[in-house]
Amino acid sequence: MKNKLSAVILTLFFSASLFSQDGFNPKLTLSGKNFNNYTVLQDKILSSKSFKGTVPLKSSMLNFTAVETDNFKAAEDNLQVKKKKKSVGLGVLLSALLPGAGEFYGENYLKAGIFFGIEVLAWATFAYFESKGNTKQDEYIAYADKYWDVRTYARWLKNEGFDESSGINPDEPNRDVLREQIMVCERANFSHTMPEYGSQQYYELIGKYQNFQAGWTNLNHIPTKDPGPYNYQTYRDPVFTNYAAERQKANDFFDYAKIGPITAIVNHILSAADAAWVISSYNNKIKLETGFRMQNRVSPYTYDIKQIPTFNVALSF
Repeated sequence: MKNKLSAVILTLFFSASLFSQDGFNPKLTLSGKNFNNYTVLQDKILSSKSFKGTVPLKSSMLNFTAVETDNFKAAEDNLQVKKKKKSVGLGVLLSALLPGAGEFYGENYLKAGIFFGIEVLAWATFAYFESKGNTKQDEYIAYADKYWDVRTYARWLKNEGFDESSGINPDEPNRDVLREQIMVCERANFSHTMPEYGSQQYYELIGKYQNFQAGWTNLNHIPTKDPGPYNYQTYRDPVFTNYAAERQKANDFFDYAKIGPITAIVNHILSAADAAWVISSYNNKIKLETGFRMQNRVSPYTYDIKQIPTFNVALSF
C-alpha cells in the first residue's frame, strides 16, 4: 500500500513538472485507489509555475467516478486474491494411502490419474498372475496325487538293492511309518529325503531329484541302478520332465504376481513424494493473469480526463 501511494505521488509531481516541456506527452493513470483524490492532481497542476490557465472539472468526470472506482477496485482485488494454501502433510498422507489422492488434492489431475492408474494396474497384475499360478498349482498337485505313489517308490528302492533298503516294507499300511523306513535308505544313498506328504516341498522334490522319479506310475521307462541309458542318475523320463515344467510354470506365475505388490509399494512411496512437490508448487505457483479495462487518463494539454482502453498483466506467486 505504501509503495503504491508513493508511486502515485511521485508520478503526480513528475507529471506536473514536465507539462511545460515541448514534445512531452505523459499519460497518467488514475487507478481506483487514487481516483477519488483527483484534487491532488488539480492542486499540483495549479501550483506549477509553468502552468497558465484553468483546469476544467467536467461534470462527466464526477459522474463516472464511483463506477470507475468500483470497476478498478474489483479488478485490483481480483489480482490480489490469494489462494488458500494446502497442507503438504495431508497431501503426502493421502498419496501414501492411495496413490494419486495427494496429487488430486493438489489439483494436478493428470498426475493423479497416472499414479492411480499404476496402482490399479499393479493390483490387477497381482490378481491375474496369482490366479494363473493357483490354477496351475492345482493342476500339477492333482496330477502328482494321481500318478506319484510312495509304495511304488519304496518298492523300487528295495528291488534295486540300495543300501539300508532291507528295512523297507512297501506294503506297510501306515504311510508315515513307511516314510520313516524310506528315509533311512535315502540318508544312506541320496542327498535328499522324502518330505512330509502333501507339503509344498513334497510336490517340488518328486519332480526335481532323480531318485524320486521312480515313484511315478506312468513312466515310459523305469529307471535302474545299473549303468545304461535308463540309469536313475542320468535318465529323465518325459513324465518327470513335463511335471517339473508344469510346476515351474506355476512358480513363474507366482513370481510375476509379486511384481504387483512391489510396484504398488514403490508407487505409494513415489506418489507421496510427488504429492509433496505438487502441493508445494501449488502453494507457490507463479500465476500470470491478463485483462482488459477502460482506464482514465489525463491529457497534459487539455487536462481532460478520457477513457482509454488498457491491457493489464498481473504476475502472482
